[in-house]
Amino acid sequence: MKRQIWGVVLLLLGILVLLQVIGVYNFGLAFWPVVLSLLGVVIIWESLSFGWTSWVILGLGLWVGAIGLSGILKNAEVLAIGGGEIARYGWPLILVAIGLSILLGDRFKGKHSCWSGKDAKNEGWKRCSKLSHIGDLYHGRSPWILDSDQEFHHGIGDVVIDFTTAEIRPGFHKILVKVGMGEVTVRVPGGVNLDIKASVRVGELRLFEDERTGISGLDLTRVVDVDGAEATLQIEAILGIGEMEILYLPAIAGVVK
Repeated sequence: MKRQIWGVVLLLLGILVLLQVIGVYNFGLAFWPVVLSLLGVVIIWESLSFGWTSWVILGLGLWVGAIGLSGILKNAEVLAIGGGEIARYGWPLILVAIGLSILLGDRFKGKHSCWSGKDAKNEGWKRCSKLSHIGDLYHGRSPWILDSDQEFHHGIGDVVIDFTTAEIRPGFHKILVKVGMGEVTVRVPGGVNLDIKASVRVGELRLFEDERTGISGLDLTRVVDVDGAEATLQIEAILGIGEMEILYLPAIAGVVK
């Protein structure tokens, strides 16, 4: 559904630019104002897509989008002020919002919750989730045990998830890493089967030896099969804006597909 929406947006935008180029009407569409407007929409979208709203991310999206939109409206002679004025007066407010969020409790030091139950086949399951908003998240700095599904949700900051320090119990483990903005590093070990799907909306993505850079939709997948492995990690890593790197540190050679 998201892909169809962006397809319609880009189609309509292209039509408006074409009408402007052939002189039908001046919509005020220029390259950088349009890019900033779309980037603001992406940031707002990511802020609202996590199931909780980070006010800092939302404010950042509104600010970036306002810079682009005001530039468009000024070019179209609808507004007297442009993106420069919005940028000059808006960024100090973002710093104030971040400071207040940290001081007044928008920062969480990683809420950790676990649930267990039985599925339709009456087999037991367990899922754990770690949630934080602003700051750095490092999971796996010291040895730990992976015996359940895991979810890591983060707003703004650097995130490191290290599975190489984990004692991975036999079985199938689903891992979700979802970050709004920042730098994400995921370290995965050898000796286990891997099914990895990684995506970045805006920024840079490196998955093993492959690399992608750009805007809107950077996706890579990898599968590693290890003979005799008793554990499988199914990892889905999603980043809104920033850099993501997934490192493969094999202890036992696997077949990468």
